[in-house]
Amino acid sequence: MIKIKRTNKTSFLEYEEEHYKTLLSDLERIPDFFKYVQLINELAYREGFTFYTGNYYRSIKIDPIPRILKKEEFWKISEGLKSRAEAINKFLYSYYHGDKVVVPEDLIETSPYFRPEMMGFDPPKEIYVYIFGEDLVKVKGIPYILEDNVRIPSGMSYAIKAHELTEKVLGDKFSVKGNEGDGLEKLKKTLTSASDTRDPVIAILTDGTLNSAYFEHKFYSDKLNLLLVEPSDINIREGEVTVSTLEGEVHVDVIYRRIEDLDFLTPGLMNAYLRGWVNIVNAPGTGIADDKITFCFMPQIMEELGIKEGVRQPFSFPIGTTKEDIEEKIKNMVIKRREGYGGSGTFVLHDMSEEEKKKVLNEVRKSPEEFMAQELLDFDTVISAIGDSFYQAYADLRFFVFVNDSSTSILSRVAPVGSRVTNNSSGGLVKPLWIV
Repeated sequence: MIKIKRTNKTSFLEYEEEHYKTLLSDLERIPDFFKYVQLINELAYREGFTFYTGNYYRSIKIDPIPRILKKEEFWKISEGLKSRAEAINKFLYSYYHGDKVVVPEDLIETSPYFRPEMMGFDPPKEIYVYIFGEDLVKVKGIPYILEDNVRIPSGMSYAIKAHELTEKVLGDKFSVKGNEGDGLEKLKKTLTSASDTRDPVIAILTDGTLNSAYFEHKFYSDKLNLLLVEPSDINIREGEVTVSTLEGEVHVDVIYRRIEDLDFLTPGLMNAYLRGWVNIVNAPGTGIADDKITFCFMPQIMEELGIKEGVRQPFSFPIGTTKEDIEEKIKNMVIKRREGYGGSGTFVLHDMSEEEKKKVLNEVRKSPEEFMAQELLDFDTVISAIGDSFYQAYADLRFFVFVNDSSTSILSRVAPVGSRVTNNSSGGLVKPLWIV
């Protein structure tokens, strides 16, 4: 009998499903299960399955107990997210073309991701965001979206690798089987569609091995036969962009950027993009839709555009726009810095010590316009193999949407025991996910 260490009172609804009962029965029949867990993680580390924290390469741990989504659930969520993706691209087009939008103009212009050069510019095919990373959780089985990641969404390679290694080591021991995911195929198709050239040359722009997601950059380069280039490799010629390779300079049609600071690292690339010499995926300036302040307005944005909100989001509001004394109001909420990402700038006040809370609230008092507050959801947990025990742990889902298509390669991240924060930088694990 599997003994699960419970750390909270959260819903465990998924495990009442028949597929999970079969899966747990399979686990009980595997002798020395945690030796397999250790083997999977040793293989992952040897293959460079790591996350750079700023000081060292931390291995990304794999929790090999699959999470399962039913096909009908996947399609329902996917349709909702495709509608949201459409709304985000339309919002960006409207704002950068001077049309009125529901987000106050001063909030957009103070966003660290606002690019005034994009005003009036027509991006190729009128698409700003080709690749979306949408973070969801389930509350009693109902999905809620927590964040839109539209600048440099990452993590699909981790989902693919977690599935691959779990299948390699434990695949013959599970009665239920999940699909391997179509993420690589759809990523290549999407990047190719970003150019009108029949067989475009595509480069992944990385800032090198110290990027936290460098594993992913290299993974895509190897799997999809894309050029992996650093800023020093890029050359701006009159009318074109080239990159230096061992075989010489090569013309590039599409740059899949995985860096933020184009102006500092790649001077001239922004101008080349604006002149139509190269396409950049995702486009510069998309971050105004990635800003946590904009997230608060997404239901109104979708309503204004006449697009149905297919996946609901928790109550959220920009703290700087509230005149009342809000400290009592936000004491049990999640506080997010507007430009935060990867778990940085996210504070679950409910789970913090009094001293930590005071520090965060002092920051909010000093710069309320830099923060938003979000309803704290007691979201569903999963059974996870962590260390040498089974735990009930919080987990989220990151869906990857490609313009008007959704991938079956879905990242499920598991929070460390006792935490609700699932990000890799916060010590989160990665689960394989099956759609059955």
